[in-house]
This record gives sequence, C-alpha cells and structure tokens, in this order.
Amino acid sequence: MIRCARCEGPLYHTKAKGQPRQEDHKQGCEAFITAIQVTRYVDELKRSASESAVAWGRSWRRRYLRENAKKLSVAACESDPAAAISALGHSYQAQCSTSSKRGKAAEQTEMAKMLMQACRQLALGQNPAPIARPM
Repeated sequence: MIRCARCEGPLYHTKAKGQPRQEDHKQGCEAFITAIQVTRYVDELKRSASESAVAWGRSWRRRYLRENAKKLSVAACESDPAAAISALGHSYQAQCSTSSKRGKAAEQTEMAKMLMQACRQLALGQNPAPIARPM
C-alpha cells in the first residue's frame, strides 16, 4: 500500500476514491493540506472550463483545462502531492519554452504559464492566483 510521505498514513481511501481523504492522514498533515489546496484549484479549473463561453472553434481551451485538471487531481492523490505538483509545474515550464508565440499556440503558452505559476504556489503550500476568465 502506498503511504503518505509526511505522516506515513496508508492512502487506501485516497486511492479508492480518487481524491484526498482525511482518514488517510494524521491530524495536521502538510501533505493532506497541500492536496486539499490542489483539489480546490482543480475545482476552479473545472468551473472555468464549464463557464468558458468561447467561440466553437476554441473548444480546445475547455479541453485543455479539463485535461490539466485531471493531471492535477492525480498529483493531489500522490504520496507527496507537493513533489508531484512541482514536477507537473516543470512540465508546464517546458511547454512554455517550446511553444510558438503566435495564434492558438500563444494562447496555449499563456495557459501553460498560468498553470506553471499555480503549481509553484501550490507546491509551496500557497493559494495560486485566480484563474483568468476568457473574454
């Protein structure tokens, strides 16, 4: 059984439910607190994706937000959510440095930058900036 990297609690309920569960952690476990912060951010990403009133041709934004919400959810359930979120932040950083600066790619780069910054904040146990809503 996978255990929490901080409190050594078995992550049975977390893995079974696919979301961080208090019963898997000791009171005040920093990993659980980080996981809950990530879960709140995931909820905000999902809300942003569903509220996205963009033109039909830009449905990629909704898809991008949903796909990355799933990645963050998986990271929140890891034994060390801060390390998993940090690694995810590095992948967003790589996306930013390899993407084009024009058209759709420029928008994807901006979104990757937003997610990279959010991951950095979450890995430090801080709340990230609110998600920019599309116009």
